[in-house]
Amino acid sequence: MMNNLDELIKKLAYYRNVEAEYKQELDDVRAEIQESYGHILERVESLLKVAKADVADAEENVRKAALDAYGESGEKRIHPAVVIKVFTVLNYLETAAFAYAREHLPTVLRLDKRKFEKAAKTIDLEFVTKSQEPRATISRDLSSYLVSIPQSGFLVVTPQRVVGRSSR
Repeated sequence: MMNNLDELIKKLAYYRNVEAEYKQELDDVRAEIQESYGHILERVESLLKVAKADVADAEENVRKAALDAYGESGEKRIHPAVVIKVFTVLNYLETAAFAYAREHLPTVLRLDKRKFEKAAKTIDLEFVTKSQEPRATISRDLSSYLVSIPQSGFLVVTPQRVVGRSSR
């Protein structure tokens, strides 16, 4: 059993190493793009930010003009591209709504499981049973187990480099 676990840990160490290499490769490529094209990216991001602000302003102006036209005419279809929709908006005190829901609509109330379980660990409740559950925590550093994985029985993944870049 321990021998099997040791092999599984070696496999995990190998795959974590492969993952780290791919992450490093991605970071390297991003750094190269930033170095080579950073000024272009910044310019386009700046232009996009201005365009988004212009769109937001134009949309707000259209909405305001449409609502003004609706206020004058009462027509909901004031333009082929704009429709007025009327929504019901509720205003209430949250404490009063909670009290009403607790008494008359208990199904609308949701349990915050995380907070309840934290409290239930320290309180004896007859409807809560407590048990011990073992869970395996794997060390983040498995470098001492990193060996080449034999081909038999394992899927061997070899990181492929981005075209035009040297291999590690």
